[in-house]
Amino acid sequence: MLESLMQRWQAMALRERRLVLVAGVFVLSAIVYLLLIEPAWLGRQRLQRELPTLRAQLARIDQLADEARQLGSAPAGADTPQAVRARLEQSIDAAGLRPALAQLQQTGSLFDVRFRGVPHAAWLAWIDVAVRDTRLRVVDVSVTRESSPGLVTARASLELPRREGR
Repeated sequence: MLESLMQRWQAMALRERRLVLVAGVFVLSAIVYLLLIEPAWLGRQRLQRELPTLRAQLARIDQLADEARQLGSAPAGADTPQAVRARLEQSIDAAGLRPALAQLQQTGSLFDVRFRGVPHAAWLAWIDVAVRDTRLRVVDVSVTRESSPGLVTARASLELPRREGR
């Protein structure tokens, strides 16, 4: 087969040989472009588009890692129930929910917090902040819709984390 190609090549005129060489270089160039250059170029463009999102995600991961380190370094269960109750009351005042507070009862390491006629979004924001700040664990929650739009009656049972030595 190679011999027959060589015979055909020898039989071609100089002009035909040049045209075949030019066509071969063109086809080879097209193959190199399609298999090597274009995928790399398109991949680079895609990465340039995704890079800002990836950097934002990395910054968020770093922020969460710092927060986790800070939370991990705080001693679990080191606060007394009285100190936690005081922090709960402070968080209720800070959230502006004191007028809706119906009951804040403490039994050992369990806190029963009840609100009547509280805006649902404000209560959700408060419970999120209170649980993170005091490191309490949510044991039970009950939320009941009231007749006024956006208002609820809410009850949450929160528990101090157990000490690791127990």
